[in-house]
Amino acid sequence: MSLFLRILLFSILAATLDAQSGPGVVSVEELRNPLKGKSLRAIVTAQEHLISGQRERGIQELRDAMGDRAAMPYAISMLAVEHLKAGQLDTAFSELEQAVHLLPGLPENRSNLAYVFYLRGQTERGLEEAHRALQLDPGRPKTRMVLGMLLLQQGSHDAEAVKQLEAAAEKIPSAHQVLAHHYDRVGRAPEAERERRAYAITSIGLVAAK
Repeated sequence: MSLFLRILLFSILAATLDAQSGPGVVSVEELRNPLKGKSLRAIVTAQEHLISGQRERGIQELRDAMGDRAAMPYAISMLAVEHLKAGQLDTAFSELEQAVHLLPGLPENRSNLAYVFYLRGQTERGLEEAHRALQLDPGRPKTRMVLGMLLLQQGSHDAEAVKQLEAAAEKIPSAHQVLAHHYDRVGRAPEAERERRAYAITSIGLVAAK
């Protein structure tokens, strides 16, 4: 993998994972395994610290929560996200494997694990996890983006990859960057320029909306 593409992928990763630090849709797995009392407070406190930019404090809260049997599956899931953001793939991979085992119905964990498989070049295993994540939450943009990237990596389903990335780009502007890189690679300069313009326009719109 080229240095440019690695930098691009990690910038995309940070953008797409940041949303997981905030409130989101409650999954079926979370409804089946609801947190309450001390366990809930531990996870909420860690999440608040991460959202406010107090990363080290939030990570320590998550490490402390690992000692709580009820909170541990969610703590390790969140730790994996933080280690992914930091580019610590081996640590994140180990944590995500545990997280998927503990919370098999949580699509975020499977999507993130699929992304790690992508970065490790384990395309087929990544595709398996991405498809499982989509079965759990068919409309999840990040999963569709990861699936598109894996399909491009596989190299035999480019049309389906583009379809998935275009769908993801409606919510994740950096998917346009992946499409632009793909079109550059296959010699389709007009389409690549179109995607770069779309990324620039969408990014400006997001900044203005904040």
